[in-house]
Amino acid sequence: MKKLIAVVVCVLMLATVFAGCASAPAESSAPAESSAPAESSAAASASSEASNTAQAGKKLTIGYYKDGPDDYYKAGSDVFIALANEVGWEVIDKTGQGTAPEQIAAVEDFITTGVDAIVVVQNSPEATSECIDKANAAGIPYFAATHMPTVKSGQELAGFVGYDFVEAGVMGGKDALEKGVKKVIMIEGKLGQGTASAQTEGFIKAYVDAGKDVGDLWVDGAPNIDGKGGADLELVAKASGEWFADPAKKAMQDAITSLGKDGFDGAYVQNDEMMDGAIQAIKEAGLNPADYWLGSSNGKEKSWKWVEDGEMTMDVNQTPTLEADILFQMIQQYFDGTLKKPYVNSVLKPFNKETMTDMTLIPYALDTYMADRDKYTISIDDASVVEVEGLDGK
Repeated sequence: MKKLIAVVVCVLMLATVFAGCASAPAESSAPAESSAPAESSAAASASSEASNTAQAGKKLTIGYYKDGPDDYYKAGSDVFIALANEVGWEVIDKTGQGTAPEQIAAVEDFITTGVDAIVVVQNSPEATSECIDKANAAGIPYFAATHMPTVKSGQELAGFVGYDFVEAGVMGGKDALEKGVKKVIMIEGKLGQGTASAQTEGFIKAYVDAGKDVGDLWVDGAPNIDGKGGADLELVAKASGEWFADPAKKAMQDAITSLGKDGFDGAYVQNDEMMDGAIQAIKEAGLNPADYWLGSSNGKEKSWKWVEDGEMTMDVNQTPTLEADILFQMIQQYFDGTLKKPYVNSVLKPFNKETMTDMTLIPYALDTYMADRDKYTISIDDASVVEVEGLDGK
């Protein structure tokens, strides 16, 4: 009997010990302090704190979809995956061929897999609206990158990181206006995503804001991107280069053939890959790129060389590497419960030959960015990362 009592006592003591262990806090993903400093000078500290937060938190599985094999999209996903790997997240990376059904199918696949969050570089706002509905029904947070979606009333978009493409266009337009450019070839990106038309709008807006005559390019206080123009700005040719070099080269060749070498003052070519094709077309036509105003937006490393050598007039450093870094910070904060800015635009840096020497331009190359991330990153909580309105589904 005494032996039986002793056994019972031992069992009770062990149960007490295990109960004490089990009562330890189960949630370790949210530290006592996780908000990053507001000043950009503290970006390195913010980066370190954010990484520590994720190390202590849940190991997430992220479904990441890109609309096409665009190198801008890839540069962003490469940085996101590198940062995710540092904190033990798994990223399921998918790339489509530029169709809405592929985007929808990828999101459905992510939902079936049971990912913790979904990131999409969209094909179109319409496809994204359907995808948001599916993610909301499954209870999975949906984050949009690069292209701003349209969020209907009642829909819940967990987050968005992109750039103000209208402002990027304004920066190009201001530079062209300062250089006296009036006859412009406009080579746009992929139509329907919203970003290409936004850049065109911004370019025209720069002239309108300066009180210039743009004719039918601005009607009743709004852009008319199908117009021809006025005395101070005329779009002498306009075509889509789909964000790629070859179709942009063809568009530039057609414009030069139609207009002749004196039929245009410059060209606004909306990304650097298309600018590559446009410069090839100009050279192959026996013309000198330096004789024309050539502006773009992307600010890749190769464009630094073009601007420095005078082959290109200006560019806007608008990098997917920084965009993806801010997206990574956003998802960390979302799951830590500390996210204050769910919808933001990253930082644009216009540059030309005169200004670029005094700037810290952010690289596209993964290894370069990651090797010196503290130099390039900006905290999502920094004032330069501007909040975007109208995406909360209200």
